[in-house]
Amino acid sequence: LTAPLWVLTRGAVSARPGEQVSGVWQGGLWGLGRVAALELPAMWGGLIDLPEQLDPAATARLAGVLSTAHGEDQLAVRASSVVARRLVHAPGRGSGKPWRTGGTALVTGGTGGLGAYVARWLVDRGAEHVVLLSRRGPNAPGAADLRAELEQTGARVSVLACDVADRAAMTEVFAGIPADLP
Repeated sequence: LTAPLWVLTRGAVSARPGEQVSGVWQGGLWGLGRVAALELPAMWGGLIDLPEQLDPAATARLAGVLSTAHGEDQLAVRASSVVARRLVHAPGRGSGKPWRTGGTALVTGGTGGLGAYVARWLVDRGAEHVVLLSRRGPNAPGAADLRAELEQTGARVSVLACDVADRAAMTEVFAGIPADLP
């Protein structure tokens, strides 16, 4: 039986509105901890941020967190409570109408799973020409099927082999794209 690994910081995260972060360099430990959680799930306990001054109430809450199976791995222990990290939806803004585009759209990694998803999304929103860049271009698995699928919607599709880290190759790609970007 092994004990889980917990990483403790002080003042690295803001747990409440108005709370100041004093240990900005400790924030890097939270990034490292998130990676450790993915790489070492069997050993990982979690991240706990403590207040600057560890009083008896916060110490008791910390002991409770470490001795209880609660399923949380990112917590802030404060004298008055223990707070778990949560994502919440931001209030809606804008007109509620979907974003529209037109002209030419360039998608890097265009023949991969995410690139194909983005290309479909762009065509659905009005892109008339989609340039799909990938290292293997038309030789990438599924590239021909993706091209046919997008062309069935009426879009023009170019599938090109290009390493986006190669400046000269990218210059050549841009020179060949019509100047109809929205």
